[in-house]
Amino acid sequence: MSKDYIDYGMQELDEDVKIYKTKESSPRQNTMPMNTEAVEREYTEKAEQIDSRDRSPQRRQARKRESKRYRELTAKDIAVPVLSALIFAALWFAPTQGWLRTLSFLLPYLIAGFDVFLRALERISEKEVLNEALVCTLASVAAYALGHQLTALLIMLLFRLCCIVESYAVRRSRKQLAKLMSIRPDSANVETAEGVLSVTPDYVNVGDIIVVNPGERIPLDGVIIDGITTIDCSPLAGKTEALAVTSGFRVLSGCINITSPIRIRTDRSYADSMVSKILKLAEDSPENKSRQEKLIAAFGKYFSPAVMAAALFIAVVPPIFNSQWLEYLERAAAFIMVSCPSSMVLSVPLAYFGGMGCAAENGVLIKGFNYLESLANADTFVFEKTGIITEGRYTVTDVFPEGLGERELLGIAASAEMYSSHPIARAIRQVSAPIVEPGDVRAEDIPGRGVRAFIGGKEVLLGNAALLGENGIGYKVPSRSGSAVHVAVDGRYCGHILVSDRLRRGAFDALENMRVHGVSKMVMLTGDVLSVARPLGSKLNFDMLKAELRPEDKLAAVDYLISNKGGIGTVAFVGDGVNDAPILKRADVGIVMGALDCDEAFDNADILIMDEKIGKLPLAVKAARFTQLLVKENTGLALITKFVILAGSALGFVPIAAAAVVDSGVVISSLINSLRSLRAWKE
Repeated sequence: MSKDYIDYGMQELDEDVKIYKTKESSPRQNTMPMNTEAVEREYTEKAEQIDSRDRSPQRRQARKRESKRYRELTAKDIAVPVLSALIFAALWFAPTQGWLRTLSFLLPYLIAGFDVFLRALERISEKEVLNEALVCTLASVAAYALGHQLTALLIMLLFRLCCIVESYAVRRSRKQLAKLMSIRPDSANVETAEGVLSVTPDYVNVGDIIVVNPGERIPLDGVIIDGITTIDCSPLAGKTEALAVTSGFRVLSGCINITSPIRIRTDRSYADSMVSKILKLAEDSPENKSRQEKLIAAFGKYFSPAVMAAALFIAVVPPIFNSQWLEYLERAAAFIMVSCPSSMVLSVPLAYFGGMGCAAENGVLIKGFNYLESLANADTFVFEKTGIITEGRYTVTDVFPEGLGERELLGIAASAEMYSSHPIARAIRQVSAPIVEPGDVRAEDIPGRGVRAFIGGKEVLLGNAALLGENGIGYKVPSRSGSAVHVAVDGRYCGHILVSDRLRRGAFDALENMRVHGVSKMVMLTGDVLSVARPLGSKLNFDMLKAELRPEDKLAAVDYLISNKGGIGTVAFVGDGVNDAPILKRADVGIVMGALDCDEAFDNADILIMDEKIGKLPLAVKAARFTQLLVKENTGLALITKFVILAGSALGFVPIAAAAVVDSGVVISSLINSLRSLRAWKE
């Protein structure tokens, strides 16, 4: 995490301390009341409101079903199938015959299958008629009725084994996302007139003073007003170094205070804090389903009824002509056994969960499975130059005045850029102070060109060569490398200022690694002049370079690339999230780098690289493609196996037991294969 990100601005420290002293010396207003009982009562009411927020009946029911399905494994889950198998083994060798032997096998069968029957009924009550529990029940009942008691019990035991593996695999894949959820702060220590009060972060008001002790998680965003410490930002940005901070630095919720107590003046409510945004993103991500998931859901919608109808046909129609009822009933039962596409339905989202959890652990947040899939299919990457390929921290390297002094030229430029947040404006203000008071300046930004300002009754144009050319003002072409900021006053050219931006460390290696991982086209867009952009584009081997672009020109360039893409390939745009929101939304997948420094990124981007390490981009591409490969492997294995079993059982070559074993084996192997996505970053 960069110092620019957390630095609230040392120039505002005096104001912070002044506000703090005012609060200390005067009674608290619009915060917590003096009466302790009133505090607790108000807190309880607010807590109840917060608890009821976003608790619709549909979401509650979905969470209830999910908690049942993916609960922690208990001793009962293991003991019941083992006990059933042992009882069956004892009865197998018992000296019983005929109907008594058949009836005795009901005991282990019911022990193993009771929970399965209940699950089938529960899913039917939830309007999921053709579910895997029902399919298993029908196949096992058919096998038992046909005299294959061992096969019937085997089906039940295999189903329970699949459920055990499924529960473990799902919880294992979500473990890394659960780590992300652990950044939620439990309480905040708020200073009140009655002392420090521990409350939930939702209750803290903007402007309150909170105390964070060593080892505690920072509960809300704010500015340090007292204390010197070191904070750990890895819960938000992945693996990163600890950062030393002091009064005047802005810190984010979710980070951990390491060394000394600090006092923070909050500048956001908990609902708007960084940790709240990250948690909401993690909670909502599974709702954005991938194209692969939707295809599998559509496939299952027709596949299961079709196979069940085919099983009914096999059980009824052929025996009418040859009277081999038992033979065709066995074939129909084998058909039923593979009628549920559970291996695909389970393993595909499981792989995506693992891939997203792996990325989140390394500081890359992906908003949904569909965006992970789009990243995996991205063959064209479009980069904004400033802040992505370069560091976005301009410095003034030279000044070339015309008809006035160097200091005067810089003063005019600093005055014109007084209100601008552009990196070049900040660089100019760092070397010179404005020469007029703020009230004497009126300025308007001209996107992609510069600034038009009125200073003391004079019109000042400050920007690139295109701005001066559009206004009919002649200018000098810079004789040295760098971005030129031309200055004109009342239509007279007054010189130019050269600023430069350093290439981001690791940019070359990152782009080359992306090519290794299958990215075929690299495009760089910039508002700089071609003479500045061309050497950089050549050095980094970009396939396409577009310079001197306004924001709308960049959007048009991305739109052109999307309109002319082929196949399933997607176009990804990598920006800083500040001035490129329309492009991020237009691209197939919008990626923001340095998202901790950009509130807009959480609304506009699809993938957020929390820090400014460009080396994480090729790793994210690699992880996405590896996850997509696992999805294709699982889907291909399941489809091939199911159709082979269907063909074999229709011809009488595959008995019920073999169908059960093979289908369960595919489910288990797919689940285990999906767990490899947890190591997608390292594979």
